[in-house]
Amino acid sequence: MIKALMIITMVSGGEYTANLPTMEQCMKEITPVESQKDVRSASCIPRTEDRVPTEILAQFMDTFMMLNERDPCGDYFPPNEGSFVDKLMREDDHKRGPNS
Repeated sequence: MIKALMIITMVSGGEYTANLPTMEQCMKEITPVESQKDVRSASCIPRTEDRVPTEILAQFMDTFMMLNERDPCGDYFPPNEGSFVDKLMREDDHKRGPNS
């Protein structure tokens, strides 16, 4: 079920918002709201409340930092020229051609 946010624009230029449980209910409420003399327009847009809880984000970052401390990739050396990996990379480049 899609939740909705009703945005109401007043004649004075002010804006109000209202959270509604369904898009259908929001669409039904537009006509009575717009019939009020101080209301310029009303519209409904979909809304969500899906947010990442801070505990989950903190756990993810802790795990990431732990893995980074264990293997920081500081000792990375590219393959030597003439090595097996270098030959495979050159063959792949040759297969793709110059314009790939």
